[in-house]
Amino acid sequence: MRNYPVKKGFKTDTETIQGKIEKYTKDIDISGNIIEFSLPGITKIRIECGKKTLDVETETDTSYKDPVSSLKTYNNLITELTGYDSKERKKRLSKAD
Repeated sequence: MRNYPVKKGFKTDTETIQGKIEKYTKDIDISGNIIEFSLPGITKIRIECGKKTLDVETETDTSYKDPVSSLKTYNNLITELTGYDSKERKKRLSKAD
């Protein structure tokens, strides 16, 4: 499970997160503050919405033929949800270590 900090001003309530995810897929399951869905190449994405963070757990589809496109889609989604692009997330993660 990965813990992603969310930029100040970005909402982490389930309704807001759901609205952003719906740009990528309409097949979304919500249970309390947990959202589950899948994307091409990723069989399961589970997001737990916190106050200032998102806890994300994924299961990769190892038989998927284009893992690069699924990684790009995933990174775009996380950028849209957190406000931080992959370079900023990496920088913040390295500072935490």
